[in-house]
Amino acid sequence: MEIINFGIIGTGRIAQQFMDEAEKNNKINIAGICARNFEKTKNTAEEYKVDRAYESAEEMLRDKSIDAVYIATMHPTHFAYTVKALNAGKHVLCEKPAVLKKEELEKVVKLAREKKLLFMEAMVVGFNPLYRQMKELIENGEIGEIVHIESSFGSKSTKVHKHNPKQAGGALYDIGIYNIFLLTDLLGVPDEINVSARKNDWGVEGSVTGLFGYEGGATGSFYATMDSISGNSAKIIGTEGMIEIPDSWTVAKKFILKKLGEEQIFEIDEDVWLGYEVDSFVETILSKKNENEIMTHEKSMKLHETIDMVKEKLRFKYEELEVEVN
Repeated sequence: MEIINFGIIGTGRIAQQFMDEAEKNNKINIAGICARNFEKTKNTAEEYKVDRAYESAEEMLRDKSIDAVYIATMHPTHFAYTVKALNAGKHVLCEKPAVLKKEELEKVVKLAREKKLLFMEAMVVGFNPLYRQMKELIENGEIGEIVHIESSFGSKSTKVHKHNPKQAGGALYDIGIYNIFLLTDLLGVPDEINVSARKNDWGVEGSVTGLFGYEGGATGSFYATMDSISGNSAKIIGTEGMIEIPDSWTVAKKFILKKLGEEQIFEIDEDVWLGYEVDSFVETILSKKNENEIMTHEKSMKLHETIDMVKEKLRFKYEELEVEVN
């Protein structure tokens, strides 16, 4: 059986969750890990039984035994690390947001195709089996034509790094990207956008509210927050019925299909967060394909094109810093 040797860039919570869930896949070996703090890197490697701790990403990327890289660092570093990894001949699974503007994504996709490597943005929502089942029902016409989608997501966060204006912190990229993915995945890039934001004490968007309009009359609304309590639910409303996904829709374990005079409940009993996307990424590599069929490059393009439109409306900017990716 072929084994994919992964190198991890980052030692935070999301990297640790990745290693926890990757351990359940017998086609994955966590061969290496690196981060800015080498002492923490060594401790994390020991805790998670990683083969080797590297002092830098460049050192790890020079290791020919590493097949693929999972990038789980601060938002502004994702693009640079992805380019370095692809140029080193590694497949890349990059945490969202993979880039901070669509032009960067275009460069990444072009490079991945030239190198015949897999690049995939980690968007956990799309890989959930219930979400995929829900999409299939919609595509089969179970709720008719979509007329409106609404979602809310988020809660209060006191983690300073999530609000850091030098790290593209705030609700848009950390939370709102999920809401916007739902809309672009089901309805595409909007024709009209109205958005507003509430700044928090750190000077970044503590919450973002949006209303999208589409040709044909469909609409989509969302509330993304890092400084209030949200319902964490979503509704997809059609001409013949609706689908409701209760808390939390981003890692759905249940949805309800509602039609006139009837309801049908769909459920799964699995405690999985990143595992579905990790398994899909690995199977794509083993199938010798350079693009994942669930989180395609086109889906990432639509997502970041729309986010760029939202940023323009919000006059969003982060305090760009010289990104150090060693």
